[in-house]
Amino acid sequence: MQNNITTLLLGIQDVEVTGVSEERRLITIDCKPVHDRVCPHCGSSHAWVHDHREQVLRDAPMRRKHVLLRVKNTRYDCKDCGARFEAPLSFAAKGKQMTKRLIAYVVDAFRDIRSVSELAKEVGISTTSIFRIVACLFVPRQRLPRVFCIDEFKGDSGGSKYQTTLADGEAHRIIDILPTRYGKDLAAYFSSIDRAERCGVEIFVSDMCGTFKGVQEAFFPQSTHVIDRYHFIRQVHWALENVRKREQKRMTATERKWFKRSRSLLKKPAKNLTEAEKSLVATMLEKSDAIRTAYVLKEGFYTYVLSQNDKETAATALSKWMEEAKKGGQKEWRYCLRAYNNWFEEITNSFDYPWSNGYVEGTHNKIKTVKRVAFGRQNFHHFRTKLLFVCSKDR
Repeated sequence: MQNNITTLLLGIQDVEVTGVSEERRLITIDCKPVHDRVCPHCGSSHAWVHDHREQVLRDAPMRRKHVLLRVKNTRYDCKDCGARFEAPLSFAAKGKQMTKRLIAYVVDAFRDIRSVSELAKEVGISTTSIFRIVACLFVPRQRLPRVFCIDEFKGDSGGSKYQTTLADGEAHRIIDILPTRYGKDLAAYFSSIDRAERCGVEIFVSDMCGTFKGVQEAFFPQSTHVIDRYHFIRQVHWALENVRKREQKRMTATERKWFKRSRSLLKKPAKNLTEAEKSLVATMLEKSDAIRTAYVLKEGFYTYVLSQNDKETAATALSKWMEEAKKGGQKEWRYCLRAYNNWFEEITNSFDYPWSNGYVEGTHNKIKTVKRVAFGRQNFHHFRTKLLFVCSKDR
Protein backbone atom coordinates (compact mmCIF):
# COMPACT_ATOMS: atom_id res chain seq x y z
CA MET A 1 0.00 0.00 0.00
CA GLN A 2 2.81 2.37 0.92
CA ASN A 3 4.54 1.72 -2.43
CA ASN A 4 1.29 2.42 -4.31
CA ILE A 5 1.02 5.80 -2.59
CA THR A 6 4.66 6.55 -3.44
CA THR A 7 4.18 5.78 -7.15
CA LEU A 8 0.98 7.84 -7.21
CA LEU A 9 2.83 10.73 -5.60
CA LEU A 10 5.66 10.47 -8.12
CA GLY A 11 3.21 10.07 -11.00
CA ILE A 12 4.77 6.83 -12.32
CA GLN A 13 3.00 3.50 -12.82
CA ASP A 14 3.88 -0.11 -13.58
CA VAL A 15 6.91 0.02 -11.27
CA GLU A 16 7.80 -0.55 -7.65
CA VAL A 17 10.00 2.05 -5.95
CA THR A 18 12.91 0.37 -4.21
CA GLY A 19 14.88 3.40 -3.07
CA VAL A 20 15.40 7.16 -3.28
CA SER A 21 18.69 8.99 -2.92
CA GLU A 22 19.11 12.76 -2.88
CA GLU A 23 22.07 15.02 -3.49
CA ARG A 24 22.40 18.80 -3.63
CA ARG A 25 21.09 19.11 -7.20
CA LEU A 26 19.94 15.57 -8.02
CA ILE A 27 17.23 13.12 -6.94
CA THR A 28 17.69 9.50 -8.02
CA ILE A 29 14.73 7.12 -7.80
CA ASP A 30 15.45 3.37 -8.02
CA CYS A 31 12.56 1.21 -9.23
CA LYS A 32 11.73 -2.05 -10.95
CA PRO A 33 8.79 -3.06 -13.16
CA VAL A 34 5.87 -4.92 -11.63
CA HIS A 35 4.38 -7.36 -14.15
CA ASP A 36 3.78 -11.01 -14.93
CA ARG A 37 5.76 -13.00 -17.48
CA VAL A 38 3.24 -12.84 -20.31
CA CYS A 39 4.58 -12.73 -23.85
CA PRO A 40 3.06 -9.78 -25.73
CA HIS A 41 3.40 -11.71 -29.03
CA CYS A 42 1.71 -15.05 -28.29
CA GLY A 43 0.22 -14.54 -24.83
CA SER A 44 2.15 -17.43 -23.29
CA SER A 45 3.22 -17.21 -19.66
CA HIS A 46 6.12 -19.63 -20.11
CA ALA A 47 9.23 -17.48 -20.26
CA TRP A 48 12.83 -17.66 -19.07
CA VAL A 49 14.89 -14.80 -17.71
CA HIS A 50 17.33 -13.76 -20.42
CA ASP A 51 19.23 -11.01 -18.60
CA HIS A 52 18.91 -7.90 -16.47
CA ARG A 53 19.76 -4.33 -17.47
CA GLU A 54 19.52 -0.90 -15.96
CA GLN A 55 17.71 1.87 -17.84
CA VAL A 56 18.22 5.48 -16.75
CA LEU A 57 15.54 8.01 -17.67
CA ARG A 58 15.64 11.75 -17.11
CA ASP A 59 12.43 12.99 -15.46
CA ALA A 60 10.85 16.39 -14.85
CA PRO A 61 12.57 18.43 -12.10
CA MET A 62 11.33 18.22 -8.56
CA ARG A 63 11.92 20.78 -5.80
CA ARG A 64 14.31 22.65 -8.15
CA LYS A 65 16.44 19.50 -8.52
CA HIS A 66 17.09 17.22 -11.49
CA VAL A 67 15.43 13.79 -11.31
CA LEU A 68 16.73 10.47 -12.62
CA LEU A 69 14.65 7.29 -12.76
CA ARG A 70 16.92 4.24 -12.52
CA VAL A 71 14.83 1.29 -13.70
CA LYS A 72 16.15 -2.27 -13.20
CA ASN A 73 14.46 -4.10 -16.04
CA THR A 74 14.44 -7.80 -16.94
CA ARG A 75 14.37 -9.28 -20.42
CA TYR A 76 12.66 -12.62 -21.03
CA ASP A 77 12.74 -15.34 -23.70
CA CYS A 78 9.35 -16.90 -24.53
CA LYS A 79 9.55 -20.72 -24.50
CA ASP A 80 6.65 -21.10 -26.93
CA CYS A 81 7.32 -18.57 -29.73
CA GLY A 82 10.98 -17.77 -29.01
CA ALA A 83 10.37 -13.99 -28.87
CA ARG A 84 12.39 -11.79 -26.52
CA PHE A 85 10.50 -9.15 -24.54
CA GLU A 86 10.67 -6.92 -21.48
CA ALA A 87 8.14 -5.11 -19.34
CA PRO A 88 6.79 -1.97 -21.07
CA LEU A 89 7.20 1.32 -19.24
CA SER A 90 4.14 3.51 -19.84
CA PHE A 91 5.94 6.67 -18.69
CA ALA A 92 9.02 6.28 -20.93
CA ALA A 93 9.21 8.28 -24.18
CA LYS A 94 9.82 6.03 -27.17
CA GLY A 95 13.34 6.34 -28.57
CA LYS A 96 14.43 8.86 -25.91
CA GLN A 97 16.18 8.57 -22.58
CA MET A 98 13.56 10.65 -20.82
CA THR A 99 10.00 10.37 -19.58
CA LYS A 100 6.86 11.61 -21.33
CA ARG A 101 6.34 13.89 -18.35
CA LEU A 102 9.66 15.63 -19.00
CA ILE A 103 8.70 16.22 -22.64
CA ALA A 104 5.36 17.69 -21.53
CA TYR A 105 7.22 19.87 -19.02
CA VAL A 106 9.59 21.19 -21.73
CA VAL A 107 6.70 21.96 -24.11
CA ASP A 108 4.81 23.83 -21.40
CA ALA A 109 7.92 25.73 -20.25
CA PHE A 110 8.64 26.70 -23.88
CA ARG A 111 5.66 29.07 -23.59
CA ASP A 112 7.54 31.26 -21.10
CA ILE A 113 9.67 34.22 -22.11
CA ARG A 114 13.12 32.85 -21.32
CA SER A 115 16.10 31.42 -23.13
CA VAL A 116 16.39 27.79 -24.14
CA SER A 117 19.74 27.52 -22.36
CA GLU A 118 18.06 28.53 -19.10
CA LEU A 119 15.35 25.89 -19.61
CA ALA A 120 17.99 23.28 -20.47
CA LYS A 121 19.84 24.07 -17.24
CA GLU A 122 16.62 23.72 -15.26
CA VAL A 123 15.60 20.30 -16.61
CA GLY A 124 19.11 18.89 -16.99
CA ILE A 125 19.18 18.15 -20.72
CA SER A 126 20.99 19.82 -23.61
CA THR A 127 19.60 22.66 -25.73
CA THR A 128 19.86 20.31 -28.72
CA SER A 129 17.49 17.87 -27.02
CA ILE A 130 15.02 20.67 -26.36
CA PHE A 131 15.11 21.75 -30.00
CA ARG A 132 14.53 18.13 -31.07
CA ILE A 133 11.35 18.18 -28.98
CA VAL A 134 10.28 21.55 -30.39
CA ALA A 135 10.95 20.33 -33.95
CA CYS A 136 8.17 17.77 -33.48
CA LEU A 137 5.65 20.48 -32.63
CA PHE A 138 3.50 22.22 -35.19
CA VAL A 139 1.03 24.94 -34.28
CA PRO A 140 -1.61 25.23 -37.05
CA ARG A 141 -2.82 28.63 -38.15
CA GLN A 142 -6.17 29.92 -36.94
CA ARG A 143 -9.08 30.52 -39.30
CA LEU A 144 -9.11 33.94 -40.98
CA PRO A 145 -11.26 36.35 -38.92
CA ARG A 146 -13.79 39.02 -39.86
CA VAL A 147 -11.37 41.79 -38.86
CA PHE A 148 -8.01 40.83 -40.34
CA CYS A 149 -4.84 42.69 -39.25
CA ILE A 150 -1.49 42.34 -40.98
CA ASP A 151 1.87 43.93 -40.15
CA GLU A 152 5.58 43.25 -40.42
CA PHE A 153 8.26 43.08 -37.73
CA LYS A 154 12.03 42.67 -37.65
CA GLY A 155 12.59 39.04 -36.68
CA ASP A 156 15.92 38.20 -38.39
CA SER A 157 14.95 34.54 -38.67
CA GLY A 158 14.97 31.93 -41.40
CA GLY A 159 17.30 33.95 -43.59
CA SER A 160 14.92 36.91 -43.84
CA LYS A 161 15.19 40.22 -42.01
CA TYR A 162 11.45 40.83 -41.68
CA GLN A 163 8.58 38.49 -40.84
CA THR A 164 4.82 39.10 -41.07
CA THR A 165 2.19 38.86 -38.34
CA LEU A 166 -1.43 37.96 -39.07
CA ALA A 167 -3.92 38.69 -36.29
CA ASP A 168 -7.59 38.82 -35.36
CA GLY A 169 -8.47 42.45 -34.61
CA GLU A 170 -11.63 41.53 -32.68
CA ALA A 171 -10.54 38.55 -30.58
CA HIS A 172 -6.99 39.93 -30.14
CA ARG A 173 -5.15 36.75 -31.03
CA ILE A 174 -2.39 35.82 -33.45
CA ILE A 175 -3.53 33.91 -36.53
CA ASP A 176 -0.10 33.02 -37.91
CA ILE A 177 3.52 34.17 -38.31
CA LEU A 178 4.88 34.17 -41.87
CA PRO A 179 8.61 33.80 -42.68
CA THR A 180 8.92 36.88 -44.95
CA ARG A 181 7.12 40.05 -46.03
CA TYR A 182 7.77 39.61 -49.76
CA GLY A 183 4.78 39.82 -52.09
CA LYS A 184 5.45 36.50 -53.84
CA ASP A 185 5.62 34.64 -50.52
CA LEU A 186 2.45 36.29 -49.23
CA ALA A 187 0.69 35.48 -52.51
CA ALA A 188 1.72 31.82 -52.26
CA TYR A 189 0.47 31.65 -48.66
CA PHE A 190 -2.94 33.24 -49.27
CA SER A 191 -3.42 31.29 -52.51
CA SER A 192 -3.34 28.10 -50.46
CA ILE A 193 -6.28 29.28 -48.34
CA ASP A 194 -9.75 28.40 -49.55
CA ARG A 195 -11.54 31.26 -51.34
CA ALA A 196 -14.66 30.85 -49.19
CA GLU A 197 -12.59 31.42 -46.06
CA ARG A 198 -10.94 34.51 -47.56
CA CYS A 199 -14.36 35.91 -48.44
CA GLY A 200 -15.20 35.91 -44.73
CA VAL A 201 -12.76 38.79 -44.14
CA GLU A 202 -14.77 42.03 -43.99
CA ILE A 203 -12.19 44.50 -42.65
CA PHE A 204 -8.54 44.47 -43.77
CA VAL A 205 -6.28 46.54 -41.48
CA SER A 206 -2.67 47.36 -42.38
CA ASP A 207 -0.11 50.14 -42.49
CA MET A 208 0.75 52.14 -45.62
CA CYS A 209 2.68 49.32 -47.28
CA GLY A 210 2.25 48.73 -51.01
CA THR A 211 2.77 44.98 -50.61
CA PHE A 212 -0.14 44.69 -48.19
CA LYS A 213 -2.30 46.79 -50.51
CA GLY A 214 -1.55 44.32 -53.30
CA VAL A 215 -2.52 41.42 -51.03
CA GLN A 216 -5.83 43.10 -50.19
CA GLU A 217 -6.68 43.78 -53.82
CA ALA A 218 -5.71 40.29 -55.01
CA PHE A 219 -7.06 38.07 -52.23
CA PHE A 220 -9.55 40.16 -50.21
CA PRO A 221 -11.23 42.42 -52.80
CA GLN A 222 -14.57 42.18 -51.00
CA SER A 223 -13.11 43.63 -47.78
CA THR A 224 -12.81 47.26 -46.72
CA HIS A 225 -9.18 48.34 -46.47
CA VAL A 226 -8.50 50.42 -43.35
CA ILE A 227 -5.21 52.16 -42.63
CA ASP A 228 -4.10 52.18 -39.02
CA ARG A 229 -4.42 55.77 -37.75
CA TYR A 230 -0.97 55.92 -36.20
CA HIS A 231 0.66 55.35 -39.58
CA PHE A 232 -1.00 58.22 -41.41
CA ILE A 233 -0.86 60.63 -38.46
CA ARG A 234 2.89 60.20 -38.19
CA GLN A 235 3.23 61.47 -41.77
CA VAL A 236 2.24 64.89 -40.42
CA HIS A 237 4.70 64.56 -37.52
CA TRP A 238 7.52 63.64 -39.90
CA ALA A 239 6.85 66.67 -42.10
CA LEU A 240 6.81 68.98 -39.05
CA GLU A 241 10.05 67.40 -37.78
CA ASN A 242 11.77 67.92 -41.14
CA VAL A 243 10.81 71.60 -41.10
CA ARG A 244 12.19 71.93 -37.57
CA LYS A 245 15.47 70.27 -38.54
CA ARG A 246 15.85 72.55 -41.54
CA GLU A 247 15.24 75.70 -39.51
CA GLN A 248 17.50 74.58 -36.65
CA LYS A 249 20.52 74.71 -38.92
CA ARG A 250 20.16 78.52 -39.08
CA MET A 251 20.09 78.93 -35.29
CA THR A 252 22.83 79.32 -32.72
CA ALA A 253 24.15 76.25 -30.92
CA THR A 254 22.23 77.13 -27.74
CA GLU A 255 18.94 77.62 -29.59
CA ARG A 256 19.49 74.43 -31.59
CA LYS A 257 19.95 72.34 -28.46
CA TRP A 258 16.89 73.91 -26.82
CA PHE A 259 14.71 73.27 -29.88
CA LYS A 260 15.85 69.66 -30.09
CA ARG A 261 15.13 68.97 -26.43
CA SER A 262 11.69 70.60 -26.71
CA ARG A 263 10.67 69.01 -30.02
CA SER A 264 8.04 66.79 -28.39
CA LEU A 265 6.01 69.87 -27.50
CA LEU A 266 5.58 70.73 -31.17
CA LYS A 267 4.04 67.32 -31.90
CA LYS A 268 1.77 67.38 -28.87
CA PRO A 269 -1.80 68.61 -29.60
CA ALA A 270 -2.24 72.21 -28.42
CA LYS A 271 -5.34 71.30 -26.37
CA ASN A 272 -3.24 68.92 -24.25
CA LEU A 273 -0.51 71.46 -23.44
CA THR A 274 -0.18 72.94 -19.96
CA GLU A 275 0.11 76.71 -19.52
CA ALA A 276 3.88 76.44 -19.09
CA GLU A 277 4.16 74.28 -22.22
CA LYS A 278 2.01 76.73 -24.22
CA SER A 279 4.40 79.51 -23.28
CA LEU A 280 7.39 77.44 -24.48
CA VAL A 281 5.67 76.58 -27.76
CA ALA A 282 4.82 80.27 -28.34
CA THR A 283 8.49 81.13 -27.89
CA MET A 284 9.52 78.42 -30.37
CA LEU A 285 7.03 79.64 -32.97
CA GLU A 286 8.32 83.21 -32.69
CA LYS A 287 11.80 82.04 -33.73
CA SER A 288 10.78 80.79 -37.19
CA ASP A 289 7.97 81.56 -39.63
CA ALA A 290 8.44 78.18 -41.33
CA ILE A 291 8.01 76.27 -38.06
CA ARG A 292 4.96 78.39 -37.22
CA THR A 293 3.37 77.60 -40.60
CA ALA A 294 4.07 73.88 -40.21
CA TYR A 295 2.71 73.93 -36.64
CA VAL A 296 -0.53 75.58 -37.79
CA LEU A 297 -0.93 72.89 -40.45
CA LYS A 298 -0.38 70.18 -37.86
CA GLU A 299 -2.96 71.72 -35.52
CA GLY A 300 -5.40 72.07 -38.40
CA PHE A 301 -5.01 68.37 -39.13
CA TYR A 302 -5.79 67.49 -35.51
CA THR A 303 -8.65 69.96 -35.22
CA TYR A 304 -10.45 69.67 -38.53
CA VAL A 305 -9.53 66.23 -39.89
CA LEU A 306 -9.13 63.85 -36.94
CA SER A 307 -12.26 65.22 -35.28
CA GLN A 308 -14.54 63.91 -38.06
CA ASN A 309 -16.87 61.01 -37.28
CA ASP A 310 -17.46 59.40 -40.68
CA LYS A 311 -15.79 58.82 -44.01
CA GLU A 312 -17.75 61.43 -46.00
CA THR A 313 -16.99 64.39 -43.74
CA ALA A 314 -13.41 63.17 -43.23
CA ALA A 315 -12.85 63.05 -47.00
CA THR A 316 -14.05 66.66 -47.34
CA ALA A 317 -11.94 67.90 -44.40
CA LEU A 318 -8.84 66.01 -45.54
CA SER A 319 -9.13 67.36 -49.10
CA LYS A 320 -9.35 70.94 -47.83
CA TRP A 321 -6.42 70.39 -45.46
CA MET A 322 -4.30 68.97 -48.27
CA GLU A 323 -5.05 72.08 -50.36
CA GLU A 324 -3.89 74.29 -47.50
CA ALA A 325 -0.71 72.23 -47.07
CA LYS A 326 -0.02 72.48 -50.79
CA LYS A 327 -0.49 76.26 -50.74
CA GLY A 328 2.04 76.54 -47.91
CA GLY A 329 4.76 75.69 -50.41
CA GLN A 330 7.05 73.92 -47.91
CA LYS A 331 8.94 71.10 -49.60
CA GLU A 332 8.85 68.91 -46.46
CA TRP A 333 5.09 68.33 -46.93
CA ARG A 334 5.33 66.84 -50.39
CA TYR A 335 5.96 63.28 -49.12
CA CYS A 336 3.03 63.55 -46.72
CA LEU A 337 0.71 64.84 -49.47
CA ARG A 338 1.88 62.14 -51.88
CA ALA A 339 1.12 59.45 -49.31
CA TYR A 340 -2.33 60.91 -48.63
CA ASN A 341 -3.12 61.04 -52.35
CA ASN A 342 -2.07 57.41 -52.82
CA TRP A 343 -3.98 56.15 -49.76
CA PHE A 344 -6.90 58.59 -49.66
CA GLU A 345 -9.64 55.94 -49.81
CA GLU A 346 -8.03 53.68 -47.18
CA ILE A 347 -7.31 56.60 -44.83
CA THR A 348 -10.86 57.93 -44.93
CA ASN A 349 -12.21 54.39 -44.37
CA SER A 350 -10.61 54.49 -40.91
CA PHE A 351 -13.17 57.13 -39.85
CA ASP A 352 -16.04 54.67 -40.36
CA TYR A 353 -14.42 51.78 -38.47
CA PRO A 354 -12.80 51.63 -35.01
CA TRP A 355 -10.26 48.95 -35.87
CA SER A 356 -6.49 49.46 -35.75
CA ASN A 357 -3.24 47.51 -35.54
CA GLY A 358 -2.79 48.42 -31.89
CA TYR A 359 -2.90 44.80 -30.71
CA VAL A 360 -0.38 43.75 -33.36
CA GLU A 361 2.01 46.57 -32.42
CA GLY A 362 1.77 45.50 -28.77
CA THR A 363 2.52 41.93 -29.79
CA HIS A 364 5.60 43.11 -31.64
CA ASN A 365 6.87 44.69 -28.41
CA LYS A 366 6.53 41.28 -26.77
CA ILE A 367 8.35 39.69 -29.71
CA LYS A 368 11.24 42.11 -29.17
CA THR A 369 11.45 40.88 -25.58
CA VAL A 370 11.46 37.24 -26.73
CA LYS A 371 14.27 37.99 -29.19
CA ARG A 372 16.33 39.84 -26.60
CA VAL A 373 16.00 37.06 -24.00
CA ALA A 374 16.73 34.32 -26.55
CA PHE A 375 19.56 36.28 -28.26
CA GLY A 376 17.70 35.79 -31.55
CA ARG A 377 16.65 32.53 -33.21
CA GLN A 378 17.81 31.52 -36.68
CA ASN A 379 15.51 28.52 -37.20
CA PHE A 380 12.15 29.95 -38.31
CA HIS A 381 10.15 26.85 -37.25
CA HIS A 382 11.44 27.19 -33.70
CA PHE A 383 10.95 30.97 -33.83
CA ARG A 384 7.34 30.69 -35.04
CA THR A 385 6.49 28.01 -32.48
CA LYS A 386 7.93 30.11 -29.67
CA LEU A 387 6.04 33.25 -30.72
CA LEU A 388 2.71 31.46 -31.13
CA PHE A 389 3.15 29.82 -27.72
CA VAL A 390 4.14 33.06 -25.99
CA CYS A 391 1.54 35.28 -27.67
CA SER A 392 -1.30 32.74 -27.46
CA LYS A 393 -1.39 31.23 -23.99
CA ASP A 394 -4.69 29.48 -24.75
CA ARG A 395 -3.18 27.26 -27.47
